[in-house]
Amino acid sequence: MSGFYYSATTNGAYLQSDIEIYKATGTWPDDAVLMSAEVFSEFFSELPPAGKIRIAGPDGLPAWADIPKPSKAELISQAEQQKQRRIDDAMQSISVIQLKLRAGRKLTPDETINLNLTLDYIEAVEATDTSTAPDINWPAIPA
Repeated sequence: MSGFYYSATTNGAYLQSDIEIYKATGTWPDDAVLMSAEVFSEFFSELPPAGKIRIAGPDGLPAWADIPKPSKAELISQAEQQKQRRIDDAMQSISVIQLKLRAGRKLTPDETINLNLTLDYIEAVEATDTSTAPDINWPAIPA
């Protein structure tokens, strides 16, 4: 039976029977250590425990660590993506109304109200400051 090696540098597993292939291609890590089937199973075959990621442990074998909290820049980037999704969703919700307007048709009073509420919402989302992420008070989606 073939076992697996672990590299702390790459945080990856390597099939023991493929060592020569790795070496021939220059991809064999210098810090590879043989790991037990139990360690391989826990860290490479099963889902990580909730809130954990695989890291290199102090013994050169895999270990679980808490998922790091996102940086401020990552939080702002996520908020900017959410901002764009909110705008896209709002635009999609009025696509039929926009099509009617382009075709020169009249809107019903309810469609006019919906269009104006949605446009007000889009303006409010566009004006939302994402630099306060994750503590953003997003505007309410029109009903």
